[in-house]
Amino acid sequence: MKDIRRLIYVPILHAKEDSEHTASIVPKNNNNDMKRGKNDKGLSAVDEMWEGIAAKIGGLNLPWKQTRIYQDGVPVCGNELELARRLADSGSPNFLFILDLIKMGATLEGTESMDLLISEYDLLNELLMKNSAKDREVTNEEYQTKSKELLTLRDQFILNRINGTLQNGELPIVFMGVMHRLDKMLEKDFLVSYVIYRLPFRSVGSIYNV
Repeated sequence: MKDIRRLIYVPILHAKEDSEHTASIVPKNNNNDMKRGKNDKGLSAVDEMWEGIAAKIGGLNLPWKQTRIYQDGVPVCGNELELARRLADSGSPNFLFILDLIKMGATLEGTESMDLLISEYDLLNELLMKNSAKDREVTNEEYQTKSKELLTLRDQFILNRINGTLQNGELPIVFMGVMHRLDKMLEKDFLVSYVIYRLPFRSVGSIYNV
């Protein structure tokens, strides 16, 4: 009988600021307005979400030295830790938290295909470059269709990455945007435990891309 391994799954809502800094394909932004702080209401709400997630995960008493982190948007590139530090320096609460977990002994794993991330970035950039409303409408329809296809490919890559890199005795913790359907794929091989923190709907709608 096959042993079912435990997996911690954390659905997250990406802030626009995090989206702008996705992986290494997006240039570094040194704008001081992007630094972590409480002056911006949207950023404060993002911080609130991550503080809630941190409190819930902290209460699980996980074996951090045997924990491997998988984060959407982090490509398999060989400099994952440097990338995490750069994004944390930019003010991303997501990566500030991941650095905290790394300090406790967890390992950050390259999670996504660089090629697929670049394809999605190019697809979105194509939409943003359209000038006329008619062009944008047509391109948006194409984007919705193609982005769903790309998301499925990304999820399959991540699934294979988790199964291919997780060592015996290790616990995977997966931070994944809510548009992903990776958790349904993972249920075949893992006992999935969810860590969810909710914000008021009006706060979510005003600051997140979902």
